[in-house]
Amino acid sequence: MAKTYIDGASCKAVNGQFGEFFNISFNYERLEQYVNEKGYINMTMSRRKEPGQYGDTHYFTLNDWSPEGGNSYQGTASQNGAPQWANNAGEISVEDIPF
Repeated sequence: MAKTYIDGASCKAVNGQFGEFFNISFNYERLEQYVNEKGYINMTMSRRKEPGQYGDTHYFTLNDWSPEGGNSYQGTASQNGAPQWANNAGEISVEDIPF
């Protein structure tokens, strides 16, 4: 699946007195093209390998996953430990629930 990079969004990680936080900017007019049928723009924020020209430390890609479509997350867990669910609706049992 090809990534769709979000034009009109930027993010810079900043270290402050109470830890790291993010300065995020969006250009409303450029984002209109990514609005889904429910009026949302679903994005995934990822860390850049090197800071960009203006110090951006992260970038955004379009998250076009939908439960009806063919796009599904594969794998076991993301970097923060949250599960990435596959689109296998009939294959989940009580034993699969982590709590």
